[in-house]
Amino acid sequence: MGPQIFGKVRHHDRDPLRMEPPRVSRWLAAILFPLHAVFMKRFFRIEVTGGHAILSSGPFILAPTHRSRWDAFFLYTAVTNRLLYFMVSHDEVVGLQGWLMRRLGGFPITVHRPNPSAIRTFREVIARGDGLVIFPEGNLFYYDPGEVHPLRPGAAWLALQFQKSCPDVDLPIIPVRLVYGDRLLRAKSRVKVQLGEPISARDYAGLPAREATSALTSALQEALGETVKETSSADSLRQAIADRSLGSKI
Repeated sequence: MGPQIFGKVRHHDRDPLRMEPPRVSRWLAAILFPLHAVFMKRFFRIEVTGGHAILSSGPFILAPTHRSRWDAFFLYTAVTNRLLYFMVSHDEVVGLQGWLMRRLGGFPITVHRPNPSAIRTFREVIARGDGLVIFPEGNLFYYDPGEVHPLRPGAAWLALQFQKSCPDVDLPIIPVRLVYGDRLLRAKSRVKVQLGEPISARDYAGLPAREATSALTSALQEALGETVKETSSADSLRQAIADRSLGSKI
């Protein structure tokens, strides 16, 4: 199995693991970002708190809850002075959506075990001082406010790997709660984008590797929600559809 997989990676030009470094197309951003600002303001009722956590320069990781396909658009309502790069699943970088994602800073990563190419790209993005978005729950969950799925350790592990290799660079992880008035968004839904206090990977880098990853993951999980819930993504969607008539949760 292993040699066959690696063979595909090595020889198949269109394999998603063989990727160019992510970039943001300047001409596409110049067209879409102004339209995005106007559309989001008119279509939703958005409240942003904690925006001071985003510095004008230097690398950072945004670690938001994942509650809707709109999540990335709402992050840009809070981060208005920096470009963002996104770690996304492979099914999001195919077809027309994939063409768009790759030109707006998206690059694929395997959920269960980060592929070497994604790890290398992560380091490149952080080393040049850019902002990177990682959804630490690993999937989309239609939960109520305050609920969080058990986090995957990948975000903490990646941050610690970089921090240990570049101890002079302080890499903050900024937890972001995306709180939606309707679990299934609609026109005029109320949205809260809540940026928490940054968690410094440097504070954990001195611990043994496994302990550091576990401790940093736990700290991030506490910042993202009070209630840990283990409902699957599919079941959470079915529940959201069933509860749609209940109205606002904010």
